[in-house]
This record gives sequence, C-alpha cells and structure tokens, in this order.
Amino acid sequence: MSVNERIKEIKNIFNVFDNPMDKYTQLIEIGKNCEGLLDKDKNDLNKIYGCASQAWVKTIKQDNHFIIKTDSDTLIVKGLLNILSTILSKSTKEEILVIEIQDILKNIGLENSITSQRTNGFLNALKKIKESLDINVK
Repeated sequence: MSVNERIKEIKNIFNVFDNPMDKYTQLIEIGKNCEGLLDKDKNDLNKIYGCASQAWVKTIKQDNHFIIKTDSDTLIVKGLLNILSTILSKSTKEEILVIEIQDILKNIGLENSITSQRTNGFLNALKKIKESLDINVK
C-alpha cells in the first residue's frame, strides 16, 4: 500500500466527522488503541524535542523500507504520532523524505482541528524521522 493510499484510509476515518471536537475525540481514541514503545525505547535518542508532551519515535530499517514506531505520554499526541507512523511505515526513504506535515494534516482533514503547538510537535516528529533515516536505528 502506498503512502497516498494510507493517507486516504485515514482521511476516510476522519471524514465522517464534521465537528473539529469529534475529530479531536477520534485522535484520543486512536491514542488509546496504540501499542506504543517499550520503556527501554523511551530514551533521549528517540525523544522528539520541541513537542509539548513527552514523545518518542523509533525508526527501524527493514530491507529497503522503514518501520516507524511512536509513543507519547498524552493520548492526543499518541494518536497524532500513530497516524504519522501508519502513513510512513513500510515506506522507502525517498517516499518519507518528500512528505510534508501540512499536506498530511490537510489531506486527512485535521489542519483546523489541532492547535499550532500540536502541529509544531507533529512537524518535529516528522523532522526527527527524516533525520533518523540515515542513522538506521535498530
């Protein structure tokens, strides 16, 4: 499944909601149902700096693509990060490098549903993922 197909799947989840608060609630539900990271992976190497909450991202290289795992201490951020990992996991480096946060938020209909502080944290998460592609953290 391509990045665009994964974005479309997530967009379909949020399209049923007209009210931004309902979308926010859906993000929290996604956060509740996330697997998250093991405690040993919640470390400084994986920490997302510039995020209002404690948040982490782990990038794992598998053959010619990457698996993205995320976690946070707040459900809304955990939900947002899970969306990011769902979209980017199983993607190649080239596919990940061309992704822009505003495009993701706009395509799934969340650009007006989350605060600028959360958007900045989401941006920092994507930046960390892109930076980690060359490190190939295992």
